[in-house]
Amino acid sequence: MESFDELGLSPELVEALAAEGIETPSSLQADAIPVLKQGNPAVLRAGPGGGTLVTWGAPLLNRLPTGGTQPVGLILTPTPETAQETALSLARLGLATGHRCAALHGGWALPGHADLLVGTPTQLAAAVRNAEVKLDAVEALVLDGATLVLDGENRDRVGIILESIGKGEIQGVVVSDPVTVSIREWVDAHLRRAVFLPGEAAGTDRAEAPLQRGTILLHPAKATDPLQELIPVVSQVLSTEIHHILLFCRSEDRAADAADLLTLHGYQAGAPGDPDAPIWLGLDPLADRKAVDTSDVAADRIATLSLDLPLDVDALDRRHGGGSMAVCVASPRELPHLRRLAREAGYRLDKLSQDPDGALDEVEAFRNQIRTALESRDLAAYTTLIQPLLKEWTGVEIAAAMAAILRDRGEEGAPGATRTTRVQGAGPRPPAWTRLFISIGSKDGVGPGDLLGAITGEAGLKGDQVGRIDVKDTFSRVEVQDAQAGEVIKALNGTSIRGRSIRVDFDRGGTREGKEGESRPREGGGRPRDGGRRPRGGGSGGSRPRS
Repeated sequence: MESFDELGLSPELVEALAAEGIETPSSLQADAIPVLKQGNPAVLRAGPGGGTLVTWGAPLLNRLPTGGTQPVGLILTPTPETAQETALSLARLGLATGHRCAALHGGWALPGHADLLVGTPTQLAAAVRNAEVKLDAVEALVLDGATLVLDGENRDRVGIILESIGKGEIQGVVVSDPVTVSIREWVDAHLRRAVFLPGEAAGTDRAEAPLQRGTILLHPAKATDPLQELIPVVSQVLSTEIHHILLFCRSEDRAADAADLLTLHGYQAGAPGDPDAPIWLGLDPLADRKAVDTSDVAADRIATLSLDLPLDVDALDRRHGGGSMAVCVASPRELPHLRRLAREAGYRLDKLSQDPDGALDEVEAFRNQIRTALESRDLAAYTTLIQPLLKEWTGVEIAAAMAAILRDRGEEGAPGATRTTRVQGAGPRPPAWTRLFISIGSKDGVGPGDLLGAITGEAGLKGDQVGRIDVKDTFSRVEVQDAQAGEVIKALNGTSIRGRSIRVDFDRGGTREGKEGESRPREGGGRPRDGGRRPRGGGSGGSRPRS
């Protein structure tokens, strides 16, 4: 399909999409928009990087009414940051259709009166409980990033939101990649008549290409916008035997931004096939690669680079199939989308090395040490220790002072530091213990022995590295040595105990040193079963979807 006009969207909406550089629908958008435009419930196997917002947002803006005093569409997202991003993107399109879109928090005017309201399950459940938002007029509910939106206690909060929606039928849209067992269970309970798109998402969701077609080099961007990391990627690729890069962007405006950035750094950008320009800007893979093929440049000296990820398998193959070097830049949120496309298209992903000589700068090594601590250590006690200083200094200044102290003391890993000698006669430092939360309990038939066996078996810990195991009705708390906590979380998340998939995370009740000074655990109840009215299409006796 060549344009959104053919999908029956309003001319105003089609023009708004074109203004955002979105002119040709992906295969998923071509399949999903007609279904959602009619008000049918659906499960979309899609994630960031796959054009998800347009896939569900365009049909909702096309069919939902405007000008009311209450939300007619609710969008639940995993984090407040994604809620803000989603609301901004919807608001730009809503200007053309007359819809007012807002996030529940973050400086939006009168969000409770917006036509489309975006927020996390926690935010919306609290707003409903405090009577800040009325949901009587809601016609559509979107769970965007449903794996996290329905994770843990969020599932209960979604149930609270469903109970608060009026008695009229609503359209449920679930967006997830992959469509996990947990998502399928929720869909079976609430959206029995939902359409799975693409069709194979209703099955095992592990389709793989029969043949391996090559390798795509991945640059995992640390920045939210991959454009910020374009220059180092281009510099590295051109430092090899590659003479030209065919750079694919999602729109003409995006290509213009890339060209400006390249020019500022001394790289000439031109049209595909221009022998004098090292960077070629591309939008249409078929036409652009044809222009390159007719040039005088050797094919093995040309690399293809996706600054913005292709939306589907066909687009991936048109951009990168048969090239000498293929590179994709992906933000952390976009990695699952790229991995699925590569698997289905028959490409293996390898990381584009950012350190060809195999040695990190000592300053970067020190930063990595800090990153590791931020990701794996329970910092609650240290936060309390530092909090009073924030009245006088900024967080950056305090962090810099701590880095200077580490250097002066000669702690290992500090830039330019030397190792210190431990005081003779001092005994070994007792291990620090961290308490973890595990989303399974005695009602699931689990005992301490099951948890101990899972930790020692999956994470490879020894018995003396596991402390107290406290099994509650619907969850458990387990203490492990602090140094191994991150590995346990990584090893156990997504595994099953007694046939039930589990989630593991740091428990927010605190830590203890050695076995003394235990902090009082935070009490938390079990998760009740989902209650409330189901979205449209749910239940064995529900009404049929509108066609």
